[in-house]
Amino acid sequence: MIQISIQVLIDQIEQVVRETNFSGAISIHQADAPLYEQAFGYRDIQNQHPNLPGTRFGIASGTKFFTALGIGRLIDQGLLALDTQVGELSPDYVGFINPHATIQHLLTHTSGIYDYYDEETEQDFDHFFVSIPWYHLETPSNYWPLFQGQAAKFQPGERFSYSNGGYVFLGLLIEKITGQLLRDFMQEQVFQVAHMPQTGFYALNNLPANTALGYLEDRKTTNIYNLPLRGGGDGGLFTTAADLRSFWQHLFSHRILSLELTAVFLQTHARFDEKTGYGCGLYKRLDESLFAIVGGDAGVGFDSRYLVNQKITVSILSNITNGEEELREVVIDFFDKEG
Repeated sequence: MIQISIQVLIDQIEQVVRETNFSGAISIHQADAPLYEQAFGYRDIQNQHPNLPGTRFGIASGTKFFTALGIGRLIDQGLLALDTQVGELSPDYVGFINPHATIQHLLTHTSGIYDYYDEETEQDFDHFFVSIPWYHLETPSNYWPLFQGQAAKFQPGERFSYSNGGYVFLGLLIEKITGQLLRDFMQEQVFQVAHMPQTGFYALNNLPANTALGYLEDRKTTNIYNLPLRGGGDGGLFTTAADLRSFWQHLFSHRILSLELTAVFLQTHARFDEKTGYGCGLYKRLDESLFAIVGGDAGVGFDSRYLVNQKITVSILSNITNGEEELREVVIDFFDKEG
């Protein structure tokens, strides 16, 4: 049914691309067979360098699940446990988080940690700044001054509250435990293991070839002054559609985390409605038929999902603020109808 009707979806996608002037790449694969793969717009608008199917794009909060996988690698290696309390790791972790909050609380946005970028109150990606200049934020440990002297939002386990600060803190814990920079640890322990050679935490002022510049909604201004110099736990990773396909394949074949820990990470830890919920760093259908990582930030729109029963991977990567939204709705609606 999918193969017969995929042309209907392709026609809808290309209509939305024309109507919205979509800039980015979209990839739809069933197992290893491509159903649709195309790129549109420019990775460098001023110089008219086109996006390609293999272009690297920022994925904003899509980074969070990869940070979770980094924590998972430490758990599988016996260096952490899901029930490890942050107070066991350092006496300095007080005030901004209850020292009894666990690693699992952090992974599931239920720790109550202070959030430097609280999306419950702040939604304007293109005009958000913190007290530390963005160019000084190059790794999670650089965020430490933002946490000091702050108060926790609530007690651990009290409720779900999406937390950028919580995932920066998880990145900081990776650096503390391993003695490595987050980007180096993730390269060795996650990206290489998942066969993601085009993925990394790249500095905005030194991007590798074939990487899309991110643009604000005016499509003239890049995001270089709107984001940290380099990603740090909660966002800022760059990747490609091909690397994302490899990631989903390796995740579900249990080659990144152990079988037991993968199951825990994919469990429902929070419910949003009768159909959707949250695991450890990723969104899901409660019936386990779909898992997704998403992200939106200044100059970034991102959605990548895996349909378990059909073994279909869909990735939409855009280098415009929230640039994936219209295409995502078309794709979600199509596969919902296909069942």
